[in-house]
Amino acid sequence: MTTRTAAGHRLFRTTGTLGFALGLALSHPVLAQGPEERGASVHEGPMGLFDAQAFPVQARVLASRRDIEFEGPQEPIFRADRAEHVANGVALRDRTRGFIHSRGVPPGSQVIRSYLFWNYSDGVREAPGVASVLFDGNLVVGSKTADNTDPCWGKAGNHSFVADVTAFTTQAGGPNQDYEVVVVFDGKTSTLGQNPWAPQLLSDVLLEGATLVVVYRNRATHGQLYLFAPPGDNMFYGSAIYMLPSPGIGRALFTAFGADGQRGAGHDNDPLASNEITLVNASQVAGPAVAASDWDGSDGWPLPQLWDTHTHVVEIREQVSRVEYNSAGGDCLVPVGFVLDLQ
Repeated sequence: MTTRTAAGHRLFRTTGTLGFALGLALSHPVLAQGPEERGASVHEGPMGLFDAQAFPVQARVLASRRDIEFEGPQEPIFRADRAEHVANGVALRDRTRGFIHSRGVPPGSQVIRSYLFWNYSDGVREAPGVASVLFDGNLVVGSKTADNTDPCWGKAGNHSFVADVTAFTTQAGGPNQDYEVVVVFDGKTSTLGQNPWAPQLLSDVLLEGATLVVVYRNRATHGQLYLFAPPGDNMFYGSAIYMLPSPGIGRALFTAFGADGQRGAGHDNDPLASNEITLVNASQVAGPAVAASDWDGSDGWPLPQLWDTHTHVVEIREQVSRVEYNSAGGDCLVPVGFVLDLQ
């Protein structure tokens, strides 16, 4: 089983495979299509099961998943010209529903695409290629983007999904709304809403969280935008390096979201559990002593934590941008998605 320190933060150890399956697979993904764009290009890359030809990227794993480095640039799953974005998330541990408070799209903007990402751990190493959720009362089916090592909760695997929810973010009143996300697992996940660490109740399915990325355009937007969903196994507990193709050179917004960040083991502040440093193109944007960590579970403060969505202003200087995470505390983490948005 998973080893834990007295302070309660998770240290990675090998866990056995559990013998139960999720059983949410549908026959094929149904991705909602958004409105047509005018005067600008939009490109959607491969979404779904890992494809070695579509994603010619291999993870170089050092010291039994302590450190990972993806060799070669990631391929965006979506690109748009003259576009910007907002990203907001919600933590979902020990419940199956929550609200994403989407904010920040300027009045009069056109929504180009909206994507919902979510992540969970369960008893299978490889999840089905599709999974369903309710988004704002609408059934949507997402495509799997990654099967990851479980972030040290004693499960067999961890899984990331994405669904196009554009059709449900273009309603009257604009996209700045509160969207309910419901992930149903037939009673296999806890709905007690408890502190995940006290007591530690491990249900069959452990939900992590969900993030909504809304891409928009208006008269003031002029840069390119790339959206990434890294394939392969992304779990790490020491350092992780990603090489992302740059949408251009200059000032940009960088958004990252992912699973299992925490401040401590509940209401405490453990400097070892939330000391991760984020560097973008060798410049530190988060972590001591610049700012709070990007892995502090802030989408679920004060509890249950375990999900993060953060956006930073960065400078892009090269055709490929280097994103690096460094941690000395041994917290197990899973990056789920990135956005680079040239301003």
